[in-house]
Amino acid sequence: MGGGMIPRSMVGHGISADLAHRFAPSLVAPDALERQIAVDQANVSVVVGEAVVVTWLRRPVPAPHRAVTLMEHLAEVGFVETPPLLGAHHVDGNVTAILTGYLPESLDGWDWYVDFLTSELDDGGGVRSVGIAARLGSLAARLHLALATPTRVLPLPVGWASAAAEHARAVALCDAALAMTEGEAGARLRARAARIRAAIDTLVTVGEVDVQHIHGDLHVGQVLRSRGALFLTDFDGNPVTAGSPMRSTMVDLASLVQSVDHVGRVVAKRRPDLSDGVESFLVDALPTLITAYGKAAPVHDGLLAALRTVQELHEYVYAARQLPHWGYVADAAMCALHPE
Repeated sequence: MGGGMIPRSMVGHGISADLAHRFAPSLVAPDALERQIAVDQANVSVVVGEAVVVTWLRRPVPAPHRAVTLMEHLAEVGFVETPPLLGAHHVDGNVTAILTGYLPESLDGWDWYVDFLTSELDDGGGVRSVGIAARLGSLAARLHLALATPTRVLPLPVGWASAAAEHARAVALCDAALAMTEGEAGARLRARAARIRAAIDTLVTVGEVDVQHIHGDLHVGQVLRSRGALFLTDFDGNPVTAGSPMRSTMVDLASLVQSVDHVGRVVAKRRPDLSDGVESFLVDALPTLITAYGKAAPVHDGLLAALRTVQELHEYVYAARQLPHWGYVADAAMCALHPE
């Protein structure tokens, strides 16, 4: 296939099975069945023999690939709450595919958490859904502690850096969000522009902060649920905002917290009759997640608050550039962060 990714039309023609067999002959046969994972994603992921996932990259990436490096590091640390890395396929010095173990019956959080919350609210509850938020906070803390542990792969995984870089990203996102968001949502965003800029300007006063390797795009969609257990996936980083490989862990935490907020927005959009229950869930779930994280890893409250606003600016830009129907989520979440 040269240096490019596998064409979607070739899924099911044995290319993924052949590659999976070469990397994991004990798991799959060379003629094993293939099926594409039917989700909206930048890459093409193919399940081979219900045992291996071959993720063909949208574009070849020069080695070393960020996700491969982080997963190799996590494996060396002994962090097992991610699908096992089986290897990476290289062509002419570029990574074209990443192979991982398949997690049986797995769904990402936009499926399992949305469905779970909907079902529980239908039954008049919400406590177990709040408990899941606590599990997510604890999982994120364990990930960050593992990523901060020196290994042969990442011998110096932590450091210090000015928060000025985060401020620069935030200002750029704010400008882009204001320019791209139209209609009533745009009007609501512009009405809050002064408060939003004031929130992100607090990043200037933070000074130097602890930085380390982080997930970089941590949200519930990156959390797979397989037979009751939770696993983190997709360490490629943020698709909208490129940044330093080492950033504050609060970037991840802010993204994860806001994604739980987004779960609630999705449920309320689909089921307006559950809106009151969603609001009650969010009042409890978001601080519960942060508290659970803080029991294992430090929380920088001021930095986290600013970065939660930054995360929503990212959502506006993401919606405008890639997924227009997502705009209602950013609109609702930002209005909740900065109410009138």
